[in-house]
Amino acid sequence: MLNVLTSKAKDPSEQFVAEKRRKGEGNLDWLARNLETLAGEEGAKGSAYLALFGGKEKADFRLRVAQGHIRHDMSPSHFSHVVLLRASGPSKGGSLWEISLEPDGGFGYPPSDNGVQAGSLKSYESANQYPNLAVMRLPVKLRELQRTLKDFKKQRADQDCVELILVWLAYVWGVGRASNPLLDGKGIPSATFIEALVASSGYDLTPGLASRSSCPEAIWQAAKWWQDFYTADQREPIRGMWHLQHFLG
Repeated sequence: MLNVLTSKAKDPSEQFVAEKRRKGEGNLDWLARNLETLAGEEGAKGSAYLALFGGKEKADFRLRVAQGHIRHDMSPSHFSHVVLLRASGPSKGGSLWEISLEPDGGFGYPPSDNGVQAGSLKSYESANQYPNLAVMRLPVKLRELQRTLKDFKKQRADQDCVELILVWLAYVWGVGRASNPLLDGKGIPSATFIEALVASSGYDLTPGLASRSSCPEAIWQAAKWWQDFYTADQREPIRGMWHLQHFLG
C-alpha cells in the first residue's frame, strides 16, 4: 500500500467546484469558458493553469485503475492525465506542456528534453474520448515555472521522467510481470513533471502523498480536500472547476 495522508477537511473546497457542460459544449469550449472566469478573478494575472483529463481508451483505463491505491475506497480515479498550459488564461492555440504516454507525434528522442513534450488542447477536444475534465488555477506565476522548465529538461539526475515513461509503458502495455509503478514510488510522468515544476516555487501540489508517487488523482484530491492545509500554511488554495460523467468500478 502507498503511504497516503488523509485530509482533515469535513467538506470539499468551495474554491474547486462542479461546472457542468452546457448542451452541445465540447471540451475546448468548456475549458475556454472556465479559463475566462478564472483569469478574470482578482489576483489571477500571470498565474499558472493546469487541465486534467479522464479518458476511456485502454491506456487511460489502466492509468485510472492504477491510481485506485490513492483513493480511500480503492475505486479507479476519474483522471488519467494532467497538462500545464503555456498561456496564463485563455488562448486561441491552446498550447501546453505535458508528458503523455501516447503523444500525437510520437516520442521522438525523449532523453533530449527529459520526456517533456509540447502539445495542444486539441488532442483532448473529444468529450466522448475524454468525458472527465477539470481546470485549475495555481497561486504560482507561470513565468517562474517557465524558468524552471529549462533546467528540468536538462537535469534527469534529479527527476528522470524518461525512466518513468518506460516503467509506465511497461505497466500499461502489460509487459512481462510489470506491476503498478505507484507501489514502487514511481509517479505517473505527466503529474511528476508538473509537480516538480510547482515545487520549485515552494507550493506543495500533492500534500496527501508522503512519497514522490505523484499522479493526477493526488492533484485532484489536493484541489478538492486540502484547502485547510494551504490556508494554514498561508498559501492560497487551488481554484478551479470540474466536470465528471464517466465512472469506473
